[in-house]
Amino acid sequence: KEHSLMAVDAGGSKVVVPLPCADLPMIVTQAVDAVIAHQGAKSMDSSKQWEAEQELSESKYYKEIVQLPATKKISPHPKDWKCEKSGDTQNLWLNLSDGHIGGGRRFWDGTGGSNGALDHFNEEKEKGNFYPLVVKLGTITPQGADVYSYSPDEDNMVKDPNLAQHLEHWGIDVMRMEKTEKTLAEMEVDLNLNYDWSRICESGDKPLERLRGPGLVGLRNLGNSCYMNSTVQLLMALPEAKARYLDGDREIRRKAPSEAPGDLVTQVAKLVSGLMSERYAPPWKEGDDEDDPKLVVAPQMFRSLIGRQHPEFSSGRQQDSAEFLQYLLEQLARAERTVLGSRLDGGKPFGSLFEFALEERLQESAGERRVKYSRLRQNMLGLPVKLEDAENLEEVTAFRAAHKEQDEKDAKKPKTEGEPEEPKPLIQMQAMLNRFAAPEDGISFRGATASKTSRIATMPRYLLVQVQRYYLDDKWVPSKLDCKVPMPESISLEALRGKGLQPGETELPEEAGSSPAAGAAAPAPAAP
Repeated sequence: KEHSLMAVDAGGSKVVVPLPCADLPMIVTQAVDAVIAHQGAKSMDSSKQWEAEQELSESKYYKEIVQLPATKKISPHPKDWKCEKSGDTQNLWLNLSDGHIGGGRRFWDGTGGSNGALDHFNEEKEKGNFYPLVVKLGTITPQGADVYSYSPDEDNMVKDPNLAQHLEHWGIDVMRMEKTEKTLAEMEVDLNLNYDWSRICESGDKPLERLRGPGLVGLRNLGNSCYMNSTVQLLMALPEAKARYLDGDREIRRKAPSEAPGDLVTQVAKLVSGLMSERYAPPWKEGDDEDDPKLVVAPQMFRSLIGRQHPEFSSGRQQDSAEFLQYLLEQLARAERTVLGSRLDGGKPFGSLFEFALEERLQESAGERRVKYSRLRQNMLGLPVKLEDAENLEEVTAFRAAHKEQDEKDAKKPKTEGEPEEPKPLIQMQAMLNRFAAPEDGISFRGATASKTSRIATMPRYLLVQVQRYYLDDKWVPSKLDCKVPMPESISLEALRGKGLQPGETELPEEAGSSPAAGAAAPAPAAP
């Protein structure tokens, strides 16, 4: 990359100075270098999340590490570092025991480092020497550095509380060192951000027609953020979201509290305005870079805010979209509580668009077979997915039976081209609805058993449906059913209409001390 410094005087005149420039004052040069090296809030936030999830432990070898006499001193200047085996000048690791500088690990496809540091450890180990700890040159700062243990019982990133002392042995003063290389956490983030997602988009080998315009704006992947991005695209594309949060005149943001980064209403207004306006959606031109910041929304502040104080959504791990969606609606309802009718147009909370009443009916399994009705407020309809409902169940079970013995034998053997692929169970939406509507027997109720059925008592403006593919296997381990569930363009839910107490049914009296069941005698609701 090439960089230039632009100076603008009080009159608006501009002077551009190509960098580096030896004529600039030292203080200006230092400021320029700091700006160029600065990662930005997004990169630092993502890296911190990866680092936090590593939960590094102290190496068991740092206290008694062997350090040979320092017959050489390691230069503090990056230009003097190189792999002693290959001559590489990047991704270099210093062995804290003997001062050897070697390249980082080589990846399975031949890319990466020269493997010099790991090869040196193994060579010394064969000689009877055990030098497990290495530090990545270029990551050393007064705050620490990347330290790795090649010991087979650790083989991971570790902490070395005595790192400054160990580096001083080789002539390195951590207080004078500056960061010049990416840490492993930053490399992990880069790898995730730069993954070739076209491999999982349709066929990945045919050109797709590019579309761009209001409502057709992409969200940048911030590192395992697809669960958040898909939820945001779903909710913010609704006309009700646009009507409430599209902030073309910036009035919502002008009336924001002083700490706008911590105001969810402000962040949602920014998101909707970015996705649904023309700011990031100029007509597509040949040669446009799809990663150009002017053409894509990067919801970093939104992500940091909505994940604050939440142990999972504040992490860089992949999450469940349904759980995040419900959490977002809950937080948005709290944020809207004090601003509806002032900063925002009046009306019901945004989350009310998805709320409905679920009717539960319990019927005694024996005796008078009396019934009890109750209603629960929900914002998502969970539909169970079961393997036995698959249209191609016979084909799936036959394949698994035929390949079970071979699969157990070659469990760790990678698949080769030409091997038959296991057919995925095909489960239709109607089958899931039928299972949801079916009675559930054997429910414990008032010291006896009952049968439970569920129906939809009221219909929301938008019905969110969760396809529940997780189940407990025969070892009671949570597993996910890998199946296909085609989504129909339209479907009738009339059979799921809740109608309340019906003629001929005898209602169970309330237990002493309990309140009447909500909706027990409610009138028939509007058609779903």
